[in-house]
Amino acid sequence: MSDGDGSPVNGRGRPEELRSLVELDEIDPVVDSSGWFGVQLRYAYLVGEAEAPVMVEDRVVLVDGDDEEAALGRAIEIAEEYEDEFETEAGEDGQIRFEGIVAIKELDDPPAAGTEVWHEFMAPPGIETDADGEPLPALRPLEMAFPRAHEE
Repeated sequence: MSDGDGSPVNGRGRPEELRSLVELDEIDPVVDSSGWFGVQLRYAYLVGEAEAPVMVEDRVVLVDGDDEEAALGRAIEIAEEYEDEFETEAGEDGQIRFEGIVAIKELDDPPAAGTEVWHEFMAPPGIETDADGEPLPALRPLEMAFPRAHEE
């Protein structure tokens, strides 16, 4: 089908060549929310009067919420529950302090066995960028606790 000058026409009567990637990028897909989010929380472990942490821990927790804003509010409530005091083996007092939220990602599906709750792209040794030239964070940790056995 053409518009009279030989240009192909899409189903809405516009020449195909007018439709651009920009136009396609502006389309908001309709996606149902799972109502669940993975939130990466960061904690500092402080010992004695130290202002600088002796260790930093990231934890990923699942939170529910109608949208990202609601999930962030819920995550902060949960994060503060993890704050605690401890004593080192040397008898020094310590504190686990919530530092903030590193990242939040919505789950595609409600949680169940096998549901992916987090993913992160990292650079293997010797690689610094992805296929598009965008920088990737370094692979960490370098060693896995339970590596896959490979057939030889």
